Amino acid sequence: MKPTIESLIKQSSKLLRVYGFERPRHESVIILKDILKKRYVDILSNSDVKISIKEKNKILENLFKRLKGKPLSKISGVKEFYSRQFITSEDTLDPRPETELIVDVVKNLLRDSKKKKINILDLGTGSACIIITITLELMSKLNIRATGLDISTKALRIAKKNLVKFNLNKKISLIKSNWFESLGYKFDLIISNPPYIRKKDLGNLSKEVLFDPLISLEGGLTGLRSYFEIAKDVHQYIKKDGFIILEIGRGQLKPVDNIFLNRGFGRILKEKDLQGIDRVVVYQYKVQNT
Repeated sequence: MKPTIESLIKQSSKLLRVYGFERPRHESVIILKDILKKRYVDILSNSDVKISIKEKNKILENLFKRLKGKPLSKISGVKEFYSRQFITSEDTLDPRPETELIVDVVKNLLRDSKKKKINILDLGTGSACIIITITLELMSKLNIRATGLDISTKALRIAKKNLVKFNLNKKISLIKSNWFESLGYKFDLIISNPPYIRKKDLGNLSKEVLFDPLISLEGGLTGLRSYFEIAKDVHQYIKKDGFIILEIGRGQLKPVDNIFLNRGFGRILKEKDLQGIDRVVVYQYKVQNT
């Protein structure tokens, strides 16, 4: 006998509730809509519709993945960022709400820019959600040329899919590179959400976060490895008076300051996230020779 949408929602919700999920019915609807290729509202308004056994089995398969802690975004292959839906996968870091601060900071930084053309580099671009969002938000006001760089071929494949989705193939270039090694020119802005979790703290992360690629999370023994890597060569790839905008972890403001202030940069801004944690910092390059 074919089950109805409502019966599957109830069955899924019960299991999710038992496993401690906070919004079991909501998550059940999300899982169903992804398999049935329907909008959220259509699932709710057609709850008496029967579905096939094949569809039921796919829904239960995804439900069991969720019960094991796999994020909905990794199950559906889609994650929201700055009110847009981005393609994602287990090869890319899921964008998180606090990372939207980078977009806000860049928008404010360039709001009164007198430059006709802005060159932006995204270090460790992953799904390219940050650089795509910045470009979409500012392209009506500025002539933006952007580059997304990543060491992971698989991540760059996802980034390419997102460029196609948002029709930005001609605006944004993708390069496979270990930090700056494949570059040969300078940028007005460099942005990055680098890995900054201390190695010993990885075990304290939630199950969901651990479905992200380790390379995008782990920042070495102190969590600062990526910042040292960036600061080591960044002066060769940033224009004088250019800006570097970085996401940082809890308690990292002072040590990251020390890394960049010793290399010809001055901090001009810091932004806290909704938890009151220093999350995004902006440095301006003032010295040509370091």
